[in-house]
Amino acid sequence: MVAFPGEKEFLVRDIRIEQGRIAEIGTGLAGSPDASEIDASHHWVLPGGTDPHVHFYDPGYTAKEDFFHGTAFAAQGGITTIIDMPCTSDPPVSDAFNLEAKLSVVAPKACVDFGFFGGASRQCYDAPGYPERLAELADKVMGIKSYAVSGMDDLWGALDPWRFLGLLELCAQHQLPALLHAEDRAFVDAASAAKRAAGLNAPRDWYEARPEMAEVLSVLSALRLAQEAGASLHVVHVGTAEAAALIRDSKTTATGETCPQYLAFDTGDFEEQGATLKIAPPIKGPENPPQMWDILAQGGLSFVASDHAPGTEKEKAGSDIWCNSAGISGTGTILPYVFSEGFHAGRLTLPRFLEVMCENAPKRYGFFDRKGSIEVGKDADLVLVNSQEDWTVHASEFLSKGKLSPFEGRTFRGRIALTMVRGVPVYQHNKGIVAAPGHGQFIIPRRNGKGAKV
Repeated sequence: MVAFPGEKEFLVRDIRIEQGRIAEIGTGLAGSPDASEIDASHHWVLPGGTDPHVHFYDPGYTAKEDFFHGTAFAAQGGITTIIDMPCTSDPPVSDAFNLEAKLSVVAPKACVDFGFFGGASRQCYDAPGYPERLAELADKVMGIKSYAVSGMDDLWGALDPWRFLGLLELCAQHQLPALLHAEDRAFVDAASAAKRAAGLNAPRDWYEARPEMAEVLSVLSALRLAQEAGASLHVVHVGTAEAAALIRDSKTTATGETCPQYLAFDTGDFEEQGATLKIAPPIKGPENPPQMWDILAQGGLSFVASDHAPGTEKEKAGSDIWCNSAGISGTGTILPYVFSEGFHAGRLTLPRFLEVMCENAPKRYGFFDRKGSIEVGKDADLVLVNSQEDWTVHASEFLSKGKLSPFEGRTFRGRIALTMVRGVPVYQHNKGIVAAPGHGQFIIPRRNGKGAKV
């Protein structure tokens, strides 16, 4: 049973693949005598998922994750395309030279197809010649990412509103989406300093230093600046329903994404799980998850991303929340979670599930001509989900280096049985990765003056 764009139900169809692309869709199709066949009986067949927000830490910080383990985990979870963030590697993707240096290291490791975001830190922005360096990146990256508040300010500093306006103007000039980590720096810095000075170091203190209001203030500012610049803004990892509603109701072309962690958990879970659930922006109050699901279902947020950024067990250990690493291992659980708790639980229709997990990120970033749906002429990126077998999350089984998960022990409907990238099986349940590292290809966007919300 196959999921096609716009169809309300799965349809029984055959798919013929030639040279890595979908050549024909129909019933009763026969392959050539030497063609291999895959029996997908008792499976749901989905287009490969896109995870448009991961941190694979490669090169430079590979004790936490690397491109082989990260893309292997993505394939394990039915993700066939990832987009890696610019700042958590050495070198960061801040100019074309650094991009090529990073690409030379990670491409031989990739199990699935991948793209890069470029980045703009305060240090990059202030360096002479930055407009020219951004221009050199423009046709190679999916967008430009910056931070309104940064946890690594000495190396990758946040942009104040004046600098962010300048970046938005540059992005508009080059038809580049401008991505923003949206938390208000003045609020977060003052609240964090006060908490730490008082000796408060529990999970709730991390949340109270970066509450819903910090996200709302930053989104309000960013929307107004994007309107001034005529830029295409995208707000990453939105966790606050009020902030999501601001993006939804904006008269600009701004879009937003959320993550499974903001749909599944609230501050009570954070207090219970501690550093395993420490992320930035933090998990929010209990009123947010159901409201976030509603906004996502109604189209107010464009898609779901993992913000995969695992910390080591040592970085997650200890009782001082300020010292624990922020981030979770999520690229391999995002599609199974949204398929089970979104589509099967009745929160998302099948067409909406396909939009938020497969279609809208490729549309937003300029590669929907190749990826994101099961259609003739597109890459044969397919995922077979066993309809007769559920599965329980055990992070020890993750192909990622990150072996901690806030979803530990949860059961999802449907087990990923097979993941194909451009017609080649790359992951099989009970076998693991079955394609050679390096099968994944670097993809670049094809832009056409887009900017409309998706």
